[in-house]
Amino acid sequence: MYTEAFLKAYNESRNGTDNFYRHPMVRNFAYSDGVRECAEASCYWMLDILATELPAQFRKFADVANTCEIVVTVANSKAVIAAMFEDGVVGWSKKISYTDMPEGVWKFFIADEDGSYRMILFTEY
Repeated sequence: MYTEAFLKAYNESRNGTDNFYRHPMVRNFAYSDGVRECAEASCYWMLDILATELPAQFRKFADVANTCEIVVTVANSKAVIAAMFEDGVVGWSKKISYTDMPEGVWKFFIADEDGSYRMILFTEY
């Protein structure tokens, strides 16, 4: 993991995003410039997991939420990814046995736009 590159991308002050990039395996999952920069610092694995597992969770919560907050908590080279769909209630989570993502708590935002999913950094909101 390129910790400095990740932190720079994650913490950069932004005013929206210029581009969205489609996930190569899940064409209806796209992510912003800032998310792409974070992923380039070696956390594309997170995008793969979210793109393949989160759409089913959105369908479960379709009547109450079309957005969710993704919280990635990293400690001791292990991570937990949690999706909160409403009022801070965890609707889905996954444990990761190894990651080189920097230690800390990292938050992202995903919106369901009629079956197309868009992931951004909170600084791009």
